[in-house]
Amino acid sequence: MFKNITSFRNFIPFFIGLMVLFGTGCSSTKFVPEGEHLLSNVKVKNRGADVRKEQLKPYIRQQENTKLLGVWKFYLGLYNLSGRDGGKGINKWLRSIGEEPVIYDPFLATQSSRQISLFLKNQGYFRTSVNDTAIFSGKKKVKVTYDINPGNRYHLKNIFYRIEDDSIRQEILNDTLSTLLRSGRPFTVDLHERERERITENLRSKGFYKFSEEFIYFRSDTTTGNHQVVDSMVVVSPEDALGYKHHRRFKVNRVLFHIGMGAADAIGADSGRTSVAADTLNYKDIVVVYNEKLSFKPELLFSSSYIHPGDIYNARMVSRTHQLLSGLRLFKYINIRFRETGNFDADGKPLLDCVIRLSPGKPQSVSFDIEGTNSSGNLGAAGNLTYQHKNLMRGGEFFTFNTRLARQNQFVRSSAEEFNTLELGAEASLVFPRFLLPLRIEQFRQRYNPKTNIGLAYNYQRRPDYTRTIANARLGYNWKSSRYISHSFYPIEFNLVNIPEVNDEFWDRISNTFLRYTYEDHLIMNMNYSFLLNQQVLGQRRDFWYLRANVESAGNLLSSVSGLWNEDSGQDYDELLGIRYAQYVKGDVDLRFNNRLDRYTSLVWRFFAGVGYPYGNLDVLPFEKRYFSGGANSIRAWPVRGLGPGSYNEEGARFYNQTADIKLEFNLEYRFKLFWILEGALFMDVGNIWSIREDASPEGGLFDFETFAEQLAVGTGLGTRFDFNYFIFRFDAGLKTHDPSLPAGERWIPLNRPWTWDDVGFNFAIGYPF
Repeated sequence: MFKNITSFRNFIPFFIGLMVLFGTGCSSTKFVPEGEHLLSNVKVKNRGADVRKEQLKPYIRQQENTKLLGVWKFYLGLYNLSGRDGGKGINKWLRSIGEEPVIYDPFLATQSSRQISLFLKNQGYFRTSVNDTAIFSGKKKVKVTYDINPGNRYHLKNIFYRIEDDSIRQEILNDTLSTLLRSGRPFTVDLHERERERITENLRSKGFYKFSEEFIYFRSDTTTGNHQVVDSMVVVSPEDALGYKHHRRFKVNRVLFHIGMGAADAIGADSGRTSVAADTLNYKDIVVVYNEKLSFKPELLFSSSYIHPGDIYNARMVSRTHQLLSGLRLFKYINIRFRETGNFDADGKPLLDCVIRLSPGKPQSVSFDIEGTNSSGNLGAAGNLTYQHKNLMRGGEFFTFNTRLARQNQFVRSSAEEFNTLELGAEASLVFPRFLLPLRIEQFRQRYNPKTNIGLAYNYQRRPDYTRTIANARLGYNWKSSRYISHSFYPIEFNLVNIPEVNDEFWDRISNTFLRYTYEDHLIMNMNYSFLLNQQVLGQRRDFWYLRANVESAGNLLSSVSGLWNEDSGQDYDELLGIRYAQYVKGDVDLRFNNRLDRYTSLVWRFFAGVGYPYGNLDVLPFEKRYFSGGANSIRAWPVRGLGPGSYNEEGARFYNQTADIKLEFNLEYRFKLFWILEGALFMDVGNIWSIREDASPEGGLFDFETFAEQLAVGTGLGTRFDFNYFIFRFDAGLKTHDPSLPAGERWIPLNRPWTWDDVGFNFAIGYPF
């Protein structure tokens, strides 16, 4: 099928041979002892329409050996390649990277049935039946089937409260509108546990420091009929557990910060006895105890704590104080604890001392990174020098200065001629751990931990077709509204783009087209907002969603006030500082889902959609705001900026430089671990870019709802990844499958002609593509 690619032809049967070798070539029962059986297949027959099989699989104690692509027991094949002597080098290595055969255990099968039954009962299926059946096939193999009939699910009918302690009765009853146990909801044990946690958090945030979930339990009556449950919540008094009749509301007495002290020294400082010379500083209503000179202002500690003397104990404020101190990135260790003093205030409330122990980290760091790049066969190298100071003005201000030098060797289209690109850049940013606003918004700060970001940047880019410089200044705000959700808003971002040099040949080609405006000096003054949802937790292998949404606009403010400085010059556009400014709106969405299939494999989905609409003072989007496709993190069978717009194909162009106003992409990648640090991937990329305005579109590049689906490029391929823990080194080979630049009827390449080397795109990169 590949024309003039003998090596690739030879690789296909070799690859198939490896699959056969690992899958069937070696006996899958080679290491199964006599009298034992290999668990060759596990099947779940689920008769409940509203119970998913994925919910049940974690409770099956024995699973068959892991399969790649649903059929290939690759890891068992690796293990079976080893010899009988497992202590020898090669045998030991094959066994360490492979997976030993799963030997059927009837006891574990019975336990699995019990675990599934217990799980379903906890989900409200009180009439569940689970049966496991072993079917022996061949001499040493067995298949196990779990036949599950959950029965009808029970739902909540009513909930009643029995609260033994008068001191908290009204607090709980006043909060019943927020209860999770509402009539009509399915009965689950998890829902009841979450309700216990919710009530406990609510009471602990209202001063009840010693209240815990153990004081709450439920009695459930399932005999009311019609598959309904009547719940009773019982909240007991603390007399038996704590020795007093009523739950007490605690008040904060003192707030002490211990800076850089060991545990023994900190305890000694509390009581006035310590083995080291400790200094004490009183600032407003906090006490700072330290044994070395403070590297930050006491005001930073005061403004980073929502725990104050005289306040009622509040667990939410304790958590937010910990988050705020962590967000400063100044401390490598943070511990907040409370100690009963044995004293009471005038109202009889017991008093607590709050002790916050902090261990400062190194405030400054310098790093130098060198990276090799390869985008569609274009080799290059880049270096980054970064300096960081986490406490520049002793108030937790995070300063970063970064410089970058990058050089890449590229090829002229349809030619062996080479050229070099050069990029130089520097960026400085200063992040304040608060909002720099004329208004006091303390409640917002307590809840969202906001930051102010001020930045300056300069970038120089030299290519054979043009030279460009970009100067950037920005002021923005960042905050988190939950554990996984963060926001950024930049009310002011200023970009000055200068094109000092354009190649004559390139300019002659674009001077009579819409592209000329993107290669002229222009100014961008915009505002933008970004929303980010990221459920990924480092170190945890589980399903997660990722969503980034951006919206920005530019030029509207300048357009509304341009009459103050612009006189009627006869031009159909306005200028600022003698430079034409851009006017547009733009928005895009990047949605990803990482689905963990098992401990070795995952399926990753990505969808990207973006559109920018230029209007008013500039008829096209600025070059740096336009979309492009292709490359290591996009449609990998095409080079960077080598795809689209639409079905457009400019054969005479010397360099890939295709951009547009609309972008759609869909990526699907199946990832699997092979052995050692090596991982594999199979992928499919679909997408393209389009123009939005007919007067600014090349032939075939305009977006049309009726034809855009026919213009979607499709690339398939495979990749290998080397996981070095600290970073992932990736190599992907993409293969053009549907090329929209070809004539209609010839776009599905394997159905119309043999593949050639021009249809293959090679990409080296650091990290996963998405």
